[in-house]
Amino acid sequence: MNALFHGLDFRRLQIGEPLSRWSIVYPGLLFAIWFFVAGSFFVWLYNTPGNDR
Repeated sequence: MNALFHGLDFRRLQIGEPLSRWSIVYPGLLFAIWFFVAGSFFVWLYNTPGNDR
């Protein structure tokens, strides 16, 4: 597996604690907020005056 990813050591990612629901939901919420903000920016950019469609 390490050879496929240029020698990255994936053993360092293994932690001894189990996943909780919050550790899955929290990043999902952050991504949703980030994508909403990014999408809003691109909609605003698309609708700016002077934009030839």
